[in-house]
Amino acid sequence: MADLSEGRDEGVSLFPMFNILACTLGVMVFILATVATVSLGADKAVELVGADASGETPSRAATWVEWDGTEMLLHPSLAAVRFERDLRSIPTFDSTYAYMFDRLAGTPVGAELADVSLERQARNIVLLVRPTGFATLPEIRGYLGLLGIEVVEEPIDQAWRRVQVR
Repeated sequence: MADLSEGRDEGVSLFPMFNILACTLGVMVFILATVATVSLGADKAVELVGADASGETPSRAATWVEWDGTEMLLHPSLAAVRFERDLRSIPTFDSTYAYMFDRLAGTPVGAELADVSLERQARNIVLLVRPTGFATLPEIRGYLGLLGIEVVEEPIDQAWRRVQVR
């Protein structure tokens, strides 16, 4: 039989309560992430606006370019340049940059990049990168760096069918 007269004082353990609390928080984070993902809607669109909340254009204007690994798309004009060769298969960076320069020469995308390069202090590039474009991102970043263009990269979802920039 148990002897209740002994004075062993083991105390109360709070470890099970902390386990339950941690599990509950984990489930709540999972639910919030799911709700946020589903709330994008069926067409999964994103709208990126270049002006701040007051409607004023920032002092440094952004040029929006989307990259998916094979095509460079300029927003909002939707002018595009398609690269037929895989940029990773070109043996040297110099050859890669020469190929990219040839493909962009005489196109609206190339003209916009040249304008941004000339106006370095007032403009930069926001590069919207789809997951299929991550592998060739060093080549694109290097090319834009060669032009002296400041680049801000923003990953976007592959499933988004349209990106609207105003």
